[in-house]
Amino acid sequence: MFRSLPNLVVASAAFLTLSVVAPAQAQELMAANAVANTVLFPVTPIAPAPVALLAPAAATAATAEGEQTAGQTASISRSSFESRGKRPLGLPALYAVQVALQAMDAHSTYAAINRGGVEANPLMKGVVQNKGAMMAVKAGVAASTIWIAERMWKRGSRIGAIATMLIANGVTAAVVANNYKVASSLR
Repeated sequence: MFRSLPNLVVASAAFLTLSVVAPAQAQELMAANAVANTVLFPVTPIAPAPVALLAPAAATAATAEGEQTAGQTASISRSSFESRGKRPLGLPALYAVQVALQAMDAHSTYAAINRGGVEANPLMKGVVQNKGAMMAVKAGVAASTIWIAERMWKRGSRIGAIATMLIANGVTAAVVANNYKVASSLR
């Protein structure tokens, strides 16, 4: 039971990332596009007509119905676009998964080393002897990944931010799974 628990956690994190978070992002983008299209293009004409012909006809029809006068113009509401700046629930969830995966990476690395394994990453060979340094590096990796995704989000690359977190989580999950596999083979 305990040997398969880490693999189960990694598989669950990967499954949730790919099956719950990514479709939620896609659904949110589709909903935003649907709202934008209904606000911007509420009536689709059967045949295209010149703009000069449409404007007086629209003003006449509106005046006849008592909605607006010829001097008033219709305005487009921006309320549907204001919600685009808010973070979807999936992005903070991806941040939490990244933090958890970094902690699991440290745990799985020490599990393999305690059973006779060696650190394969040349950049981390000097760090694994000191647990405090290892935790600092893992916290720094998680924080920098989240910081990069946040900067991308704030600069308008929303899909890039989500893709960055999906890729980072996928790579870290693969490393964690490999570490636990090596640790279980060394028993």
